[in-house]
Amino acid sequence: MEKQEFSEAVDAYLAQTANSWQNFIVEDYYDSFCYEFNVLDLFQESKIKEIRDRLYAAIMKKILDIEE
Repeated sequence: MEKQEFSEAVDAYLAQTANSWQNFIVEDYYDSFCYEFNVLDLFQESKIKEIRDRLYAAIMKKILDIEE
């Protein structure tokens, strides 16, 4: 994947306008980061933190929905 494609996917993800493919790209790269893939070489740490926070919130929402 080109760095430009990843950058566009991150921008769309953060703007909440990403299509399913862009969501997958960002979430897959975040998962790779968790397994020590150096995604920071591809994007700024502050944006990675925002992505992590949004993924965490989405997971917590699903957990709370299941518990209700």
